Amino acid sequence: MAIRAQLTQERSRLRREELLAAAIALFAEGGARAITHRAVAARAGLPSATTTYYFESIDELIREALGAHVTRWSSELDALASVEMSTAVSLDDTAAFISSIFAARGPEVAATEVSIFLAAARDPQLHDVAGDALRSIERLADVLLAQVGVTDAADVAAAMVALIAGTALRRQSGLYSEQDEARFLAMALRSLVAAYALGPEAVASAIDSLGTATA
Repeated sequence: MAIRAQLTQERSRLRREELLAAAIALFAEGGARAITHRAVAARAGLPSATTTYYFESIDELIREALGAHVTRWSSELDALASVEMSTAVSLDDTAAFISSIFAARGPEVAATEVSIFLAAARDPQLHDVAGDALRSIERLADVLLAQVGVTDAADVAAAMVALIAGTALRRQSGLYSEQDEARFLAMALRSLVAAYALGPEAVASAIDSLGTATA
């Protein structure tokens, strides 16, 4: 009996995960309006009444799907941050590195991730989940920055994440080629690290000199 109960629980867990995955797939295609009980069940290959068995409402289903996706994303980022890198990261290779990421994760993938994050961040019940995701990104940024000698610089990591998020948004417009987007982001990240290395006084002096030159 115990084994049968365990099998039933496992089958129930798998079905629930299939429904959540189907909801995310539909969200990626058409946003929250694409998610209905019938559509989710059909995408998961389950009977149409299955969703109402596991979720009391569409809002609950959407919230659970978004939360599970963002939580899994955070876990993956934390796993990357905890991996000891065998090779040093070079700022000289930044553009090539970013280009390789863009090639593997096109603008449509970035659009899906941004829309999922924004939807989660707008839900008061998922604020903590969205916040955890941002902290996970910043922890990974801390690890990458440490590889180039930038340590104890939470502000730099936060600014780095802002640059990456801004690039993800602009890629949706197609205004610039993916190669140019990689180059722009690499240049911005290098400038950010350079400003940290120079220190606030040197940066302020450089800005003042620009003002003097244009006066």
